[in-house]
Amino acid sequence: MEKLCVDRIIGDIAVCEKEDLSRTEIKVSHIPFEIYEGSIILTDGKAYFPDKSEEEERRRRVIELQNKLRNKK
Repeated sequence: MEKLCVDRIIGDIAVCEKEDLSRTEIKVSHIPFEIYEGSIILTDGKAYFPDKSEEEERRRRVIELQNKLRNKK
């Protein structure tokens, strides 16, 4: 399974970042669930699946880093 992170959505195109930091574009209409910037998507090349646990973990890490930066003043 390949892991993609939705960087931005432009019209009906989701611009996604792959794990190797390259980018790919997917038609939003091809994804059978709601996505938004920051969504993590798994794909086997044929179908797309949400990865909510990875998404929550990334959000937790971002919040943790933001809190550390705020407390460094």
